[in-house]
Amino acid sequence: MAGGRPVGRVDNPYNKRKRVETEEAKNARIQKTAETRKKNAATKAAAEAKQAAAKAAQNFFQPRHKTQTSEVLPMNTEEVEANSAQNDEVEMSDVDDDIINNEEVEVVPALDVNANLDMNDEDIDNERMMESTDDNEPCLQQGENKGVQQEYVKAVQLRLRDEVNTQSTKCKDKWLVRHLTANGWWIRKENAPCIAKKLNLKISYAAYYRDVYVWLPDIRWDNDETNCMPCCPSCKSNEHVGNNGFRDNHFGRLIIGVKENYYTISRRYICYACQQKSKEADAAIDQAFHGNEDVSIEQTVNKIQYSFMGWNSESLSRLPLGRGSEFPAYLTWKAGVDKTVLDMMRPLFDKGLKPESLSNMLLEMHTAEFAMKSLRHEYEVKQKKKQRRMNEESSDRYAPLGNFADKLKNRGVVPTGRYLIHVYKSYHETIRRYLEQEVKKRDMDVLMWDVSYKEAKALYQYRGKSLFRGLLTGLNQYGEVRLQFHIYTDSHDQMLCALNDFEKTRTMLGFDGISHIIGDNPRKETSLFMNLMPSIRAQQDKYDSLKVSSGRDPSSGRLYYDPKHLITKIAHKPSEIGRVVDAMKEEMKGKTVGLDAEWNRILNDRGRQIQRGKIQWIQIAYRTKDDEIRVLLLWVGNVTKLPDSLVNLLCDNSIIIAGNQVSGDLKYIGHDFKIEPMMAVDQKMRENVINLGKYAHVRGVVKSATVSLDELSGHTLERAIDKSLQTSNWSKDLSEDQKKYAAIDAAASLEVYEVLAQMKDLSCRLREDDAKIGTAVDTVPLNGSPISMSTRSATGTIVGLSEYTCPVGYSYNNKRRVRVGKRAYSRN
Repeated sequence: MAGGRPVGRVDNPYNKRKRVETEEAKNARIQKTAETRKKNAATKAAAEAKQAAAKAAQNFFQPRHKTQTSEVLPMNTEEVEANSAQNDEVEMSDVDDDIINNEEVEVVPALDVNANLDMNDEDIDNERMMESTDDNEPCLQQGENKGVQQEYVKAVQLRLRDEVNTQSTKCKDKWLVRHLTANGWWIRKENAPCIAKKLNLKISYAAYYRDVYVWLPDIRWDNDETNCMPCCPSCKSNEHVGNNGFRDNHFGRLIIGVKENYYTISRRYICYACQQKSKEADAAIDQAFHGNEDVSIEQTVNKIQYSFMGWNSESLSRLPLGRGSEFPAYLTWKAGVDKTVLDMMRPLFDKGLKPESLSNMLLEMHTAEFAMKSLRHEYEVKQKKKQRRMNEESSDRYAPLGNFADKLKNRGVVPTGRYLIHVYKSYHETIRRYLEQEVKKRDMDVLMWDVSYKEAKALYQYRGKSLFRGLLTGLNQYGEVRLQFHIYTDSHDQMLCALNDFEKTRTMLGFDGISHIIGDNPRKETSLFMNLMPSIRAQQDKYDSLKVSSGRDPSSGRLYYDPKHLITKIAHKPSEIGRVVDAMKEEMKGKTVGLDAEWNRILNDRGRQIQRGKIQWIQIAYRTKDDEIRVLLLWVGNVTKLPDSLVNLLCDNSIIIAGNQVSGDLKYIGHDFKIEPMMAVDQKMRENVINLGKYAHVRGVVKSATVSLDELSGHTLERAIDKSLQTSNWSKDLSEDQKKYAAIDAAASLEVYEVLAQMKDLSCRLREDDAKIGTAVDTVPLNGSPISMSTRSATGTIVGLSEYTCPVGYSYNNKRRVRVGKRAYSRN
């Protein structure tokens, strides 16, 4: 700043950044903050008054009428002192601040109960400054220390200050320290009236007092062998740390509890080594800019923090034997939150509970606790009134506990949802490194692997383009995140580093290897995990050996389709294809064939087909008159026109052509070989073309028409079909496994059709001519399509036929004859 003290930059090993400003600028900032707070307080007070006047009928506690006030016995000061001298216990009769002699109680309408502890942007900025120095902690403003709780906490702190001061001779009887030592350094609210009496305070109702927790680790564990002096957050040592006294403008911090709030008290500490380094740094700045006072220079200074409160988060984590964890709260700029509330946040938020809902829960529990206190208070007054009534004409009155949010009495404070989410984020940021270490300890037998492309589109964009391709996430079998990082492309090279580190961590912790990988692109990712994780390779080898030795599908447990009973004939040349097709027509039994076709598939990086190659093989299965199944493997990859005998077979509407999605195969055949009759007709509309998925669906075998041949074979033949060679290279020369695969596809299609043809079509209603005794039937709704039903409503058998009379008021289908299955009655 021009005319002010120049500010420079010096090097120091602690890297603590702090805003440095002139005294004039600091005063202006403090004044602006005070004006903002005053303005906000005035606005809030006006809003509360308006809200109270408009919604008085909705108040949590209805204001008492003057005639509803209870009478209590009058007591003078001498009687109170006599009772206190005889007994340390404080009774209801000791309360004198709300007893009005010969006056009527002034009743103030209660305000609506709302969450009132918020966190705005200014508070967040102040909290960030507080991380580097505790000098910015909020102080009590004028008038804020006049409430019952504030006066009580202040008196406790002042008494504690005198008792722990070794150089003071004011308090020879250290009764407060003895009480703290005996009660785990808590002053419970049940003991508060007694403590207040010893502190010479005017005793109020017991319901107004709260628990107080005192945090002085150097005194609490002074007799232990360990040194529990708080560590300096800058140098991370307590070798040069000493007591710096209690604050005179801030006596205790309010902590939000589950049902009720409480206070915590601590004192300041100072690191003399860091103080000396700070002075040397300031001297270096002055010397560096000596003689340049008129130069306007503004830079950031790495300020060394040398004074701190006992509850400083950096200091708590460095206390020996984990004693810092005994501090019961997490502190923010305005107040603090009990760790019990913090422990509730993670499971509730993870299950979808919103911060506003948690705020409402806390508000409900706090107000319910206050309601119970109010009722107990009423009963106590009523009991005292009966026991100690002295004069029926006494005009003494009793005032109720007041409002929940009365700052001078109950002081009910409940956080808003915005405050809670700020606490949740800031607290978990402090323990992030511990959470990351804890995540690494989670066992993982199954890795669920997936890439999300939506998140990366809106993250880190440069000139309108995303820098990242996607966010890759790996979950274990419990749904816990074990691996997560961004990728620039879909290349496996970017994943190797993270996966290698993951494998090192798993090996170091002694976990067993991953046995299963679940992803959306297993064909592409198989080679990656096979080469990178030996446990995956071992598990796959185990499954392969099981498949060979048992002949069963590991996933379903079914036996594989055995092609030994099939007779296979392979034809490569057009003339040879024509001869074998003509021979098939002569020796086939009936007019049913199973058909399939194979072509080369062009896949993308994710293993999905993006382009189809030309038809290479056509497989046709048929049953001979000797009841044998023969399969023709016809190589058509080198021709542009199919033999006439094969074209005639494919276009013959008298021959049933069955296969899974066979209409698509016929469509591709007609397109690739320019067969006009096939191109002119929609293959799905041909009655002789049987798509096995739909055919099984209308018979109630499967719930969806889009199923694989493997699933159809399992339901009808109780055999599994290995489809692993579907995307292999279907050129002219086939391996033995490919020949078996091609023959099984066609033969299984034929056999599945033969089984399904014996089943009833549930989409056909019963005809009158078929309604005969002994006929098995299914009952379905009268309206709608039966195929739309997921299951049959009932099954039965026709046991008899009889005539029936139309009920009165109905006509028999407008007096016309109706077929069975149609609507039989209509309302007149």
